[in-house]
Amino acid sequence: MIYDQHRAAFSQVSAYVVMHGADRVATVAIKYPRDGAGRLYSYVHWLGVPMVRGFAGGGGYDKRSAACASAARKLPEHLPEGYDAAADVYAAFLATMRADGGLDWNTALTRAGFNVLQAV
Repeated sequence: MIYDQHRAAFSQVSAYVVMHGADRVATVAIKYPRDGAGRLYSYVHWLGVPMVRGFAGGGGYDKRSAACASAARKLPEHLPEGYDAAADVYAAFLATMRADGGLDWNTALTRAGFNVLQAV
């Protein structure tokens, strides 16, 4: 019964943790439209940088990846000064997430050396 309650509560949401090695570097949350044709929202948060939101509408394509790319394009080009994460890791994340070239967003991140874990 608890699994049914969980499925009902989160039926329109998916959440992911993005790892680089043993470090959690980002989170991605996706809010699906109820009817499937509406706007799909993606919330991308690189830890230490303000969260951003992007969206994709319509149908006939991978709205999840398009929404993630839309959000990632709003992330700053560079990490804040004094941030202790490797700038090259952030640059790889940005380049991968901003590209909307046919690969599913999490497959693209995996190929770029990240590990994407689904949390919800």
